[in-house]
Amino acid sequence: MIGGGRMGEFLARYFPIFMLTVLLGCFSASLLLSLCGTTYWRGMAPAQRDDYLLLGLLLLIPLLVLGNLLIVRGVAWAVWLLAGYFLACLLLVVPMIQYRPHQGVYLFAMLVPLLGLLLLNSRRYREMRERLLQIRHERRRLQAAAKQSRKRR
Repeated sequence: MIGGGRMGEFLARYFPIFMLTVLLGCFSASLLLSLCGTTYWRGMAPAQRDDYLLLGLLLLIPLLVLGNLLIVRGVAWAVWLLAGYFLACLLLVVPMIQYRPHQGVYLFAMLVPLLGLLLLNSRRYREMRERLLQIRHERRRLQAAAKQSRKRR
């Protein structure tokens, strides 16, 4: 690993928290869309409702994947993409209370994005992002040095 660190140590420290944010993002999307199907879209025909559910999945999951890929690549602003994702999931769930959904599912659908936001702000996740940013800068320096050595030949 660049910087003299060990990949195993890095993964042992940061991989569980990274995967937990991915799983919380998936759960947020699935709970949001299932509640949308039973509240906002309950008057629609089942085929039309399924189309909306598929469209929601096709919008939310690539956004989650893109945000996490950018974080792995060391892009500093990518955390705001994930924070916006979790906030959007939360803000779309909150007004569903007027439709009287199942209270357990509703509370879980509110809890999961809040946990995702809490995880994004945790010390370990911030350390991981900082370390990934350092690795990105180091990789760029190595690429620039390799490019300079090729020009000298």
